[in-house]
Amino acid sequence: MDKKTKKEPGVKEWAIIFAAGALLLLLSVPDLFRKEKEETLDAAASVQQNEKQTEEYAERMERKLEEMLLRIDGVTSAKVVITVNSTTEKVVLQDTMTETESLEEQDGEGGMRTSGKSTGEKRAVIMGDAPYLTKELTPEVEGVVAVISGADGAKVLAITEAVQALFDVPAHKVKIINN
Repeated sequence: MDKKTKKEPGVKEWAIIFAAGALLLLLSVPDLFRKEKEETLDAAASVQQNEKQTEEYAERMERKLEEMLLRIDGVTSAKVVITVNSTTEKVVLQDTMTETESLEEQDGEGGMRTSGKSTGEKRAVIMGDAPYLTKELTPEVEGVVAVISGADGAKVLAITEAVQALFDVPAHKVKIINN
């Protein structure tokens, strides 16, 4: 009689079955790795957008200052460079949850002891799918250089003082060059 023998799967076969199952499981969850990659891309895009907004802010302030300088009697040309030391900062509304515990104990000799513990948690308030912004802080001006033509010494001093007042920058960070 012909007898068929059944062979039990060995370690090698079990490893192949396990690997195939794990591969099927990973393939059935397509967003498993994509979310982390998208968050990284979103963060990079946010940084680039913030830098672009900062650059646009500096350029806008340069144009405004150039326009102001050209309105001064005697100034025939003006070119301005403004540097900033930070980027635009967006302030998000936060919901603060605080929990406070206090304990009063009396010892055997009649003395009182009070102890307390406070914990807090802050979470951004979300409106729709984005955080709710309460304000947007413009970058802080670090320094100003202006090259002008046609102004006398007294006007250069007045321009320096005007730039200090406009941008809240100390005198040593403002340079007006009269060509």
